Amino acid sequence: MLLTACDGGSHTVGIDNGQLSVPVPDNIRQIAALSSNQLEIQISVNGSVARFLPVTSDDDTISTVVNMPAEQSNEITIAWFAIVGSQKVILADFTEIVTPGTPELDVLNYNSTGERFDADNDGRSNLDEAIDNRNLLSQFDLEVPFLNSFGGPVAQITDDGVDGDTSGGGQIENDENSTFRLRHNGTQLIVNVCGNDQTLIGDNSAPGSNGQYWHDDTVFIYIDGSDNDSETYDQVDDFQFAFVRNTESFIVSKAPPQFCPTNDCVQFSFFQNSTECEYELSVTLPLNELNIALDAPVGFDVEIVDDDDGGLREGSSAWIGFDDQSNEKPSTFGTIRLN
Repeated sequence: MLLTACDGGSHTVGIDNGQLSVPVPDNIRQIAALSSNQLEIQISVNGSVARFLPVTSDDDTISTVVNMPAEQSNEITIAWFAIVGSQKVILADFTEIVTPGTPELDVLNYNSTGERFDADNDGRSNLDEAIDNRNLLSQFDLEVPFLNSFGGPVAQITDDGVDGDTSGGGQIENDENSTFRLRHNGTQLIVNVCGNDQTLIGDNSAPGSNGQYWHDDTVFIYIDGSDNDSETYDQVDDFQFAFVRNTESFIVSKAPPQFCPTNDCVQFSFFQNSTECEYELSVTLPLNELNIALDAPVGFDVEIVDDDDGGLREGSSAWIGFDDQSNEKPSTFGTIRLN
């Protein structure tokens, strides 16, 4: 069976007297590594499920034996699922007819588009949402509660190893994943970042440097107040805020011209040596200034730049925007709703 997987790569899947060897596509392995959802491969023969097998990021190939009646053509269906709570959400599948004695099968592509591949009916396929670590069962990736005190749901800021703006040769530390919490009090959105970074570097943002703070340890917060998923910052309600750890400073990287001319609308504090994190950042953002309405979709993301040895950064971590395009494309942001 020769397979062109949904990540575009060619893979050979062998059939030998019912023994199947199915390679795990790169994007499925990526989902397994980044997502909290379990993944599963389902193999069916002639419309009946023959095997359910778990898939992890360590699996290059899934091998199993299935019963295929001899001396006849058999229909084989292979499908990938994400297990979300008690539900199985299909990511991709393909179906082919195997004739007797066929050692390999040519499959051009997985099927991953159409209504049954969009569980939350938001116009994004389940596969694309899983790759982006989005919520597969809701157009909202995170529900933000009304709270007057510290709290809110915890979300992971994860390193996927994809960052096109790095030095490529630095000493990279093995840091724990950072997290953040979101809540609101009716007039403000409060972001609490629990950062894990063993070494603080700030040579690019120090006085006399070239001012490229995005190559230092920096926390970015991205906002699209109306969640219109534009491909460029629209100068209306798309924002990029930077919080530089070395100088503990705040920079409005991108915002419409009318936004808060005195830069005092955003309140923030860094806290070092936390009991749970290596540093904490607390940020308070005004809903009205950001065009954020309650019970409406809002584009949002958090990215942390990591520099471990000075010079250019070694990498970055994000909640949703794993393609390192959030500084240019609000369409890559996640989607939240303030309840």
